[in-house]
Amino acid sequence: MSDQKPIGHLLDFRGAPETLQFVCSLFSEDFPGRSTEFLVAVFNKVGELFAGRFPGYQACDTKFHDLAHTCQATVTTLRILDGQIKSGQLPTVSARDFELAVAAILLHDTGYIKQIGDVKGTGAKYTLIHVKRSAEFAATFLPPLGVTADEVRVVQLAINCTGIEVDTSKLEFRDQRERFLGSALGAGDMLGQMAADDYPERLPALYREFAEAGITTYSGATDLMRQTRAFYEGRVGQLLEKQWGQVHQVLPHHFGNGRNLYLEAVDRNLDRIDHLADKSPGG
Repeated sequence: MSDQKPIGHLLDFRGAPETLQFVCSLFSEDFPGRSTEFLVAVFNKVGELFAGRFPGYQACDTKFHDLAHTCQATVTTLRILDGQIKSGQLPTVSARDFELAVAAILLHDTGYIKQIGDVKGTGAKYTLIHVKRSAEFAATFLPPLGVTADEVRVVQLAINCTGIEVDTSKLEFRDQRERFLGSALGAGDMLGQMAADDYPERLPALYREFAEAGITTYSGATDLMRQTRAFYEGRVGQLLEKQWGQVHQVLPHHFGNGRNLYLEAVDRNLDRIDHLADKSPGG
């Protein structure tokens, strides 16, 4: 993983086909000879869901929390798992752990997707309860794919770790392995979006989702931009260090170059966001 291409190229995954190819390649590298059948099945079903081809559900209509965001979060989460594997640290990540993490991160924002007959507004109205809805959806989505009831529990715990107000000390992890998987999901979700090349330009869409959900923290998209650095240095820093147990620190083992390219990309994005906010005529 010591690719010398520009950082943007390394982190820029938005489409399902390229994301699936990356994940399957990483899985085969870490677990030679293991079938990727489950990974492909989950990706295909989730793709159908976001596209509106899954029974009982409409197509995803949120502009920030969309399939592109899910792909970015998926790649980041699996890079954390790969970094853990390559580091040789405990807890050990098994092939099934990898598969369950893929399922969990692909499903972590499905709570934004509306059911058939839900015609009011967009899925953004579920922002404050989307984590709960995502976990509930996982319980019906996964068993037909051969996921056991106990594995569904692990996936639901991991999804709960992606909530911005999460207190992982209150989640009923049975061991450090389950805690690590959940922490990888939370960190992967947050770093995946904040390091993405298009994150600064997508913030107005995020603001519109917040506004539809009745979240009044920001007076407008520009105000959200102006508060992004403080949000990262405050709440996100606390999440990464405390709630998610610093799991992002294994990423240099994935890249193989001693660098955490995600943190570097976030720093560049924060500079860009500050610049965009300064240029904006108002909020």
